[in-house]
Amino acid sequence: MTLATMPGMEALGPRKFLFIILLPAGIPWLVQAFTPYLSLLYLGRVVSCFIYIALGPVTAVLVAEISEPRIRGLLLSAEEITVAIAQMAIYIMAHSLPWDVATAACAAPMILVAALTFFVPESPYWLIRRGQKDAALESLKKLRSPKQDVNLELQEISANVQGTSQPSIWDQIKQLARPQNYRPVLLLAAVFILRELGGQHVVFSYTVYMFQKAGVGLDAFVCTILVGVVRLVFTVVSAAVVDRVGRRPLLIATSFVCGAAEVVGAVFLLVDVPGSSWVPLAAVLVFVSSYGLGIGPIPWALLGELIPTPVRSIGSSVCIMNFSIFTFVTSFIFSYLLEIGLGFAFVFFASAHALLTLLFCAFLPETRGRSLSDLEDIFKSTSGN
Repeated sequence: MTLATMPGMEALGPRKFLFIILLPAGIPWLVQAFTPYLSLLYLGRVVSCFIYIALGPVTAVLVAEISEPRIRGLLLSAEEITVAIAQMAIYIMAHSLPWDVATAACAAPMILVAALTFFVPESPYWLIRRGQKDAALESLKKLRSPKQDVNLELQEISANVQGTSQPSIWDQIKQLARPQNYRPVLLLAAVFILRELGGQHVVFSYTVYMFQKAGVGLDAFVCTILVGVVRLVFTVVSAAVVDRVGRRPLLIATSFVCGAAEVVGAVFLLVDVPGSSWVPLAAVLVFVSSYGLGIGPIPWALLGELIPTPVRSIGSSVCIMNFSIFTFVTSFIFSYLLEIGLGFAFVFFASAHALLTLLFCAFLPETRGRSLSDLEDIFKSTSGN
């Protein structure tokens, strides 16, 4: 599904394609809430998943191409903030509302976001690739301050896409054969794979079960809502500091802390220490705070920053395809890991974070404050700093 979004993005433009995806996005939730037929409930669930998967590459590309370097990290983190808000709201609704009412309520944000997307200017990069230079100039004028001279930025964008406009799938695949194009795609694909194998989806999807299994003294649903609040707070903090501190140090530190928190939780789950039931809760909260601060939102920012213009559509789609596949893989193997023990599952997740930390240290460049044009050549001769 992620690969299928690329032709639509290139043909219609990221903004228009995003609007078309969002317009009917609330319908599957209403079908799930009110249908009396199990088959339609499954169909609604599948369609809503397809829509969610399709949104990933479109939003990453659009936000990266319309934002200024000094606030790009903040804007690219905004998507993860909305995810954190939605997850906390779902925790609360699932605890306090009937399931059909809670499911139907999920349709409302889709309608609102679709309406707001209608007013977003189109990507100037896409307009230049289509030969619409005047339209690109008008788009930049709307996106920047009225007093700001956008002609220099327009020239940089034009030079950036000059001779590299490759809208077809086959042409983008051919462009992927170039080292400066496939290196960032491979790096980010590995980041998303290891991040998912680190168990973040399991932690957020099975919080009630894990707290009950660990024998946490507090009410499991209260702990789950606490997890949602902590994630939201630290995701907002991340958005506030990412353009000051930088992507690389935040990712290295938070990936390490996530793995360390899982090791601590695993030890206290494997070794039955009287009076230590609070430790797994503390470990999960440390994991969630570190996830919200770094490895949750920042990889989505890198998706829009590191992948070069000639392969940005297909490269983003490949990375998010890996994200989707390994989210499923982690959920699927979690039940088998539980047969060995929840503590051993945490050890497995921690090992993935150890590898992810090493990957960041070895290959991740800093992107803070650099224009997309400057980032185009960053992987030509080196994958380091």
